[in-house]
Amino acid sequence: MALLFCDGFDHYATADIPLKWNDNASGFSSIGAGGRNSNAVLLSGGGGGYTKRTCPNASGDTVIVGFAYKPTNLGWDRLFRIDTLNAINAFMLVQSTGRLNVVFPGGTMMSTTAPLILNTWVYLELKVVIANAGSATLRANGEVIGTFSGDTQAGATATWDQVGFGQSGVGEAGGYIDDFYVCDGTGATNNDFLGDIRVQSILPSGAGNTTQMTPSAGSNYACVDEAAPNGDTDYVSETTAGEKDTYAFGNLTPTSGTIKGVQILINARKDDAGSRSIAPVYRPSSTDYDGTTKSVSDSYTYLSEITEVSPATSSAWTIAEINGAEFGVTLKA
Repeated sequence: MALLFCDGFDHYATADIPLKWNDNASGFSSIGAGGRNSNAVLLSGGGGGYTKRTCPNASGDTVIVGFAYKPTNLGWDRLFRIDTLNAINAFMLVQSTGRLNVVFPGGTMMSTTAPLILNTWVYLELKVVIANAGSATLRANGEVIGTFSGDTQAGATATWDQVGFGQSGVGEAGGYIDDFYVCDGTGATNNDFLGDIRVQSILPSGAGNTTQMTPSAGSNYACVDEAAPNGDTDYVSETTAGEKDTYAFGNLTPTSGTIKGVQILINARKDDAGSRSIAPVYRPSSTDYDGTTKSVSDSYTYLSEITEVSPATSSAWTIAEINGAEFGVTLKA
């Protein structure tokens, strides 16, 4: 697995940020209109804090991130960072000139050209190989604007486990973030720069092949088709292991292009004592494939899984395949 997480900020509201980002210390201000294709997240700016995503499946010494950024102010502020157990391997600074700097352990710095223009989108990508003799490359809109060789290792081991925006207690750059991804360097695909990508959310649009769960009211798919989760307003529930729902989904907007991966997000909770587990269900054609079993907590949270290849073909997903597929959820225990 190389693609670990992605976010287009189109399917949840500001109050739901902690459901996807592990620690939202006000680094993200709000989610709303203003993205490249739909929504984006607005950074707090002015020392608002640090919003991070822990990547427990990260493996190896390499991290690659990409995100679209539209600055609404330029200043000597921190924009993004990569951590190992909260020790900073690298952080990205925005200067008042529009120049970006990336700072590494010991204060060593990558100097770059100036790609930032106020209120203008740029797609930034940073690749860091973490080591005492490590390296880093920064790209803007696919063009290399800075390289570095030297110490990129903040902790005792050449690993990383967190990425995030801002810096708690220190000023952070204002602006909008969209179409975020993070990869490690493992696997045969998605182990290097992905380029300027789009993260598009699609939602249930109709009943699928299997409808076994109990809706709170009305039809099953209509209980789970909201762009942002609505808790107990409407939902489907299940108590019998092995029962499942699958749903038809809306189509992707692009008609051509390469699919880097599919990320299923299930917003779920359990409502009684004892353990419960669920799994995503993929139905690319006429066969159901269960994903990885995940434990469910007492509070609503997003349970996510990324598949880089179709379970039906073991090859990369295609647009036509996704548009014809059903996705859903099954109760495992």
